[in-house]
Amino acid sequence: MLTQEWNIQSRALQCAASGRPFVKGERVYSALYWRDGQYARVDLSAEAWNARNENIGPLSVWHADFVPPAPPPPEALKKDDAESLLRRLMAANEPAARNARYILALMLERKRVLRQVERQRQEGIAILVYEHLPTGEVWLIEDPGLKLGELKAVQDEVAQLLSLTDSVSAENSAKEKPPAEAPPASLGK
Repeated sequence: MLTQEWNIQSRALQCAASGRPFVKGERVYSALYWRDGQYARVDLSAEAWNARNENIGPLSVWHADFVPPAPPPPEALKKDDAESLLRRLMAANEPAARNARYILALMLERKRVLRQVERQRQEGIAILVYEHLPTGEVWLIEDPGLKLGELKAVQDEVAQLLSLTDSVSAENSAKEKPPAEAPPASLGK
């Protein structure tokens, strides 16, 4: 009975011999070798497979048409956008943004960026004490005591604020790009 564990590798994105990336639909040959006391998978293009040294036989061989991996799904909410918006709203400390701050804190708690460590009452107001896990900062967020019927309007407000943050970030990125270089002038005519 084989009791040794081995790392199962997925198919490579490029040929092990040439380093050339595989293209969609290309025939890829996969071979399993025993090297240095462990299993090693090698993925080769058809050209590299035909040009290999046949003196070293693989333990197993198979082939398939290359299918590129699907791109990862976009994150529904970018952590940095929600976090930077919450930081900005906390710095402004405007009473009108109290509900938005609360919803953003809950969103970041769900993303495991914030962790609620305590709930306090100060002058009849519920205050949530959060720890910002990446930095250890302590954030105080007022619990506005939202009712279920009020949540949709606040969620829409936060979504609007986040979309404004995205458009401002895009504008700032465009402003920060250096101007395109002019083509070099020709020396002779």
